[in-house]
Amino acid sequence: MKLYHTSPEKIEKINKFGMFDDCLFFADEPYTMTQAGTVYTYSIEIDEEKIIKVSDLHHVSVIENIMEVVEVDEDQAERLLDGRDTAFDYGKDGETDWWIQAKQGEAAKLMGYEAVEARDEQGTVYIVPMFGREENLKLESIEEF
Repeated sequence: MKLYHTSPEKIEKINKFGMFDDCLFFADEPYTMTQAGTVYTYSIEIDEEKIIKVSDLHHVSVIENIMEVVEVDEDQAERLLDGRDTAFDYGKDGETDWWIQAKQGEAAKLMGYEAVEARDEQGTVYIVPMFGREENLKLESIEEF
């Protein structure tokens, strides 16, 4: 499956300290979420069987981390991880919700998957942990506006 990621900056090195840890967000077609003057469009190929649906996520250490950070019980943490609930359901903000998305990517990786299929305000999104996988990104285009 070919997926696309757009960025206002050229991606050369991915670390674990971004807004979504080491995760990048992909879609099944390019879309732009920036008003920057330059947009880099990347693609990645992932076998569909290596993509888990968010509703199937379950990993004990990630659930425990969510419980601690978001200050919720185990059932609530499971609901956050598998996408049944959002951080807003527990009085938290958008940054907490973004952090949960990073945890979804982490759980997918820990469960042996390359990506997790989820939904956000843009529709279907693929959260892909990318640390050490820069060579998997293919630069498709650079657009100047």
